Amino acid sequence: MRSITKRIACLCVLLTLWSAIAFATHQHSNATEAAKCTVCIATHSASPTAPSTLLKATFVAVSTFRAEPVAAKQRLIGFALCVRPPPSV
Repeated sequence: MRSITKRIACLCVLLTLWSAIAFATHQHSNATEAAKCTVCIATHSASPTAPSTLLKATFVAVSTFRAEPVAAKQRLIGFALCVRPPPSV
């Protein structure tokens, strides 16, 4: 069962790779053939449009300096509230 799944997966990967190469490398001799090509029509019709408006950013100064030093006991209390003890056996 596994070998069949692996073979199907390899076949799918090879088909995907082949179609990507075919889409990227196909060419037309003139513009009328390109206008009738379904691959070219699908490629150009599905292209996303980029937004043209720019957002205005406002920068705010942020200070990480603490005016009062934090005592070691305050840090241990915060640590004890955040850490769960080991499970009981």
